[in-house]
Amino acid sequence: MASFCRKPKLLSYLQGILEIVNITSYTQRHERNLEKIRALLVNPADRICYEKNIWNLGVIDNIDFKEATFGYGNIFDVTRGNSHATLRMLFQFQLSDKLPNIIDETKENQQIFGPNFFSLQTLNVFNSVFKKLLKYDKNTLMHCSDFDENDIRNQIMLHFEVGCNFPPPNVIILNARDPPSTDSAVHECLKMYLDEINIEDKYIHIAADEAIYRRDISYCKKNEKVKMILDQWHTNKDMMSALITIFLGYGIFNMAGILGVRFLDKLEKGVDFRATSKVLELIWVSVGIGINLYIEKNKQTLDDIFKKNKIVKVWYLLKAFSPLFPVAGKSNYARLVSHHLYHIENDPQIRAILCMAPSVNLTSYGHFLAYDEALELFGVKFVKQNVTRIPTDKEELKLKIKATQLEKERTDMLICDYINDSVQSSQPRHIQSRKVKIWELAHLLVDAFESANPFKHPIFEFCNNLNSQGIDKLFSAYDIGIKRLQRIVNQKILLTESYTTVGRRERNITRVTVADINKMRKMKEGERREDREIGRSRGKLRGRPRGRPRGRPRSRPRGRGRQRDINKGDEENAQSQ
Repeated sequence: MASFCRKPKLLSYLQGILEIVNITSYTQRHERNLEKIRALLVNPADRICYEKNIWNLGVIDNIDFKEATFGYGNIFDVTRGNSHATLRMLFQFQLSDKLPNIIDETKENQQIFGPNFFSLQTLNVFNSVFKKLLKYDKNTLMHCSDFDENDIRNQIMLHFEVGCNFPPPNVIILNARDPPSTDSAVHECLKMYLDEINIEDKYIHIAADEAIYRRDISYCKKNEKVKMILDQWHTNKDMMSALITIFLGYGIFNMAGILGVRFLDKLEKGVDFRATSKVLELIWVSVGIGINLYIEKNKQTLDDIFKKNKIVKVWYLLKAFSPLFPVAGKSNYARLVSHHLYHIENDPQIRAILCMAPSVNLTSYGHFLAYDEALELFGVKFVKQNVTRIPTDKEELKLKIKATQLEKERTDMLICDYINDSVQSSQPRHIQSRKVKIWELAHLLVDAFESANPFKHPIFEFCNNLNSQGIDKLFSAYDIGIKRLQRIVNQKILLTESYTTVGRRERNITRVTVADINKMRKMKEGERREDREIGRSRGKLRGRPRGRPRGRPRSRPRGRGRQRDINKGDEENAQSQ
């Protein structure tokens, strides 16, 4: 029995054994029929709460399933069957106050694109945190180095208020719909939200990724009760991709290699969100430490350093994340981000709500998830773990998604009654510290900043954009990005300019990929190999003159034998005398 329980493929045989010994009274076919009946009778809308001061947030995304095994036949010719659907979830937040009272306390509108008061204040907080932790002594030229990225993050969070100071929301998995591959399918999902929640004078806010968000814009123009929010998690992934794309030719891969990153091609593609964000965070910390150490050593201000040292200004742009989506050629996100920010800036209600509930607090204290990240963990992952015998039929798949929460509650009730399954973590999760690597990179950056020709420093090897032309492009990229975003607002939202897509995907920087860097590295290694071979051949020619044979000249051997011959000759001379 223990072996059966450890092998998921044999669970059907385990059920057959339990049926034979009369532990279960129904066959597997009958159990499937009962499960289908429960799925038909369940109504997820019954879980919706209709109390006062509730903010309803809908999150939609695509969910796909693949068959566990291939079909019969040649596996190289037959692909696994798959099925898609639109997963719809509802998060109900219990707010502490009514929305009108919250809206009255909001701040005045600020500039949409470009630096504003909050961004400048945030940069000042970052600089003050670095100075506080470094504790640089101008007399002894000593500084503190016993902190890492976690200490910096904790100090930064002391200057900001963490939202979501209310109980966890009510999570509901609603009826699934057809895949979001067409505008009509996405619009049908939005209509179902309005019918299920029974909205009269209220609004419903729905968060979606870039692909679904752009299909919802036309529906929101017709129905003002639906307000769209661009997902933070997917947007952050593209932000990191844009950041890597912009700084590829300025040495970001060399810095990642110093920190211990091995698979740079995976970093370029952003395969793992958490790993990519961690690498960028470590680079940001090292750059911040290096810039502040360089400023303190030279006894100057940040503005003075920018006028004299361009390489410092280049990496301060990484610290401030000034280049935007248009600069990296991401036209879809540039259009949607401009649309999203414009509507948030002109809608005080959603701006006030996002200040109170910017994330979902479903995990431990201090760890909050973005809206779409919560859907991935508690929606997509939850459904895939609890759906058995993945169907390829769309209607059957919708039924299984619809009854997921009910089936999970049935099994949890049995487990809690008999096993008392309670998971408790007694110790925090251990995370390997990168303090040594951070400080190694920071000191290398300081050496590069102080060198006479920082562009020739080994840390900036294979950086084709680190020249006068490439630096000027990077400095002007910020203003160009602002103008392009404002042009999108004028053409798509305000309709004050004629719509055109000319130059929408243009990159204002020279892109360098990992393949280009590897190619340059191989070429340089080939040149070094040729130089070594030429040096060896020249050394051989210098070692002996022309015409002289190699090795020792032929003569009588040295050693004891030669000494015996000499003694023998002396004896013969003595006898003759």
